[in-house]
Amino acid sequence: MKKLYKVFIMFILLLSFLSINISTTEGATKKIAHVNVKIGTLSVRSNTSLTSKKVGSLKKDAGVYVYAKTKSGWSEIRYKEKKAYVMTKHLKFANSYLADKKKIYTYVIEGKQYKHVYTGKNLGWDEWTLNKEVYILGEDKNGLHSGYPQSEYTTSIKYPIKIGKKWSIEMGGDGFALVTSVTKTVKVPAGTFKNCIEVMTSDGYLFYYAKNVGFVKGVYQGVTYNKLIKMEKK
Repeated sequence: MKKLYKVFIMFILLLSFLSINISTTEGATKKIAHVNVKIGTLSVRSNTSLTSKKVGSLKKDAGVYVYAKTKSGWSEIRYKEKKAYVMTKHLKFANSYLADKKKIYTYVIEGKQYKHVYTGKNLGWDEWTLNKEVYILGEDKNGLHSGYPQSEYTTSIKYPIKIGKKWSIEMGGDGFALVTSVTKTVKVPAGTFKNCIEVMTSDGYLFYYAKNVGFVKGVYQGVTYNKLIKMEKK
């Protein structure tokens, strides 16, 4: 069983682990956004006014956690661990690709069925079980991640999501993954999912993720080896 579990994690979660302890990953309870400016940087201010003191700036695509939005067009963030504000119109809020904790997922992997059930929080991460094996999912301003409790994790999607976005999936190697589409329609037994993210690895695997659902299908050399066949309420 442990061998099958490791194969599953390898296929779904981009084939490699980064040497970062997962307990350092921030939770996804806050809204994730990225700076969306055409030129220059985004000013960070001490209060919700253009005349408020400027306490810093953020580059294009920088990730932030938004704690609240005001009616006057400002978003509350943390800058150098202190409360600060940026103009909401210069932020692009991210979609979530975490699995739905209120659902039980059933996948078919090379002809065999596997159920995935959310079991609670683990150091801020979502803990899931594949039969009796445990793995963890997490999402922060840098991407969608998965791994093992109190161990290492891999990045499945690097944020902000853009076609051509590329990241390494091998420590000290040439392996990489990149976003090849953000508009794929994926049909699997569990349903039809529009505007899916397509991620391709350097060794030819394709992975598909749906908004608020997570992983829905894996393909290798034109053959679907892993697909979501059912989502049911717990």
